[in-house]
Amino acid sequence: MKTKSPPDRHVFKTSWDEISYVYDKVLYWLYERESKARARPFAARLTRLLSEADPRQESILGQECRSLICESNNDLPGAIKHRKNEIRLIRRLREISIGTPTEEYVLNGYGYDDLSDRLDLLAVLYHDNGDLDKAIATLHESKQLCHEHGIDFDGADLLRDYLEVRRNTDTTFSKNGTTATKNRVKAMLK
Repeated sequence: MKTKSPPDRHVFKTSWDEISYVYDKVLYWLYERESKARARPFAARLTRLLSEADPRQESILGQECRSLICESNNDLPGAIKHRKNEIRLIRRLREISIGTPTEEYVLNGYGYDDLSDRLDLLAVLYHDNGDLDKAIATLHESKQLCHEHGIDFDGADLLRDYLEVRRNTDTTFSKNGTTATKNRVKAMLK
C-alpha cells in the first residue's frame, strides 16, 4: 500500500526545515512512487537549498540528500559517494559523542540500526551500479554491525538474493564459458 505524499507547505521556520520538507518529497517520489521523473523537480530544489545551507558539505542530512539527488538523476556513482560520506559522518559523530553528557540527544536518529539501514541502502546502490561484490560485502558489514549490537538485520533478504545472483552467475559462467571467453577474462585481469 502506497502512502500519501507529504502535505504541501509554503512556510518554513528555517532553511533546514525546508530542506527536511523537500527531502520528504524526494523520498516519496523516488521510493514510494518509484518515479524519478516526479522526484527530479524536488531534487533540483533540494540542490539549490543545500548549496546555501551546507556549501562545504559537512552535514549528515546534506550528504543523505545529495545521495538522493544523484539517485533521482541516475548518477549512481555520485549517489554512492554521498552515501559513503553520510556513513563516514555518522561514524564520526558516534565516535566523538559516545560517553558525553549529550550523547543521547546528539545520536538521536543515528543509532546502530540507522547506520545499518544506511549500509543496506549503500549495498543497493552498489548492486544497481553493477558491483555485486561490493553490495554483498557491504551487506555483510551491516549484518556484522547488527550482530555486534544485538539488533535485527533488515538486509537479510537482500543479502540472500544477492548471494543467489552471485551463485547463478558463477554457475552460468562455469557451465557456458568457452575457452575463448575464459582467455579474454584472464587477459583483462593481467
